[in-house]
Amino acid sequence: MLLYFPSKFDGNEWTIILALLLNILVFTFLPKRIPKEITPLLVLLSISFPKIMDTTLAVKPLNFYNLNDTSQYEIFDLALYGVYPAFGYLFIYFYDYYKFKGYGLVLYFIIWSLAGVSVEFLLVHFHVFVYKGWQLFYSLPIYIVVLPLTFMFYKFVSYYLIEKPQNQAK
Repeated sequence: MLLYFPSKFDGNEWTIILALLLNILVFTFLPKRIPKEITPLLVLLSISFPKIMDTTLAVKPLNFYNLNDTSQYEIFDLALYGVYPAFGYLFIYFYDYYKFKGYGLVLYFIIWSLAGVSVEFLLVHFHVFVYKGWQLFYSLPIYIVVLPLTFMFYKFVSYYLIEKPQNQAK
């Protein structure tokens, strides 16, 4: 079987369900700031980075952590990828609202990196991630790299989908 059902339904499954509900709330009720052409791209990017990390670090030969209870790929391991989009979306959403520049933007990246580590701490606490060789502080440099890449992706896509066509029309 490709996807296994959890052997017992406990805290990590409930954590994923609650996080999925939070994602639904974010995308349903938050006022729309990000153009509808860009939102699906941010969602896909927010799923892609963790998926790449998990398929690199959570499998042999490295195998630094398990997703959920076992090393088998469970249905909730797949559902876990639905947890990530709100984080990436909110990161860009608040940037778009406040338009940080210079040192403010650097501080924004640092604050969101610390927020990412904090969310990961909660996921570790509820056994969504079970570390076998990974340490929480290893994740900070990952966020410090991934969030600026997400930002640059947003700026690039915004320019080519929104700003550039308007500039060409003039």
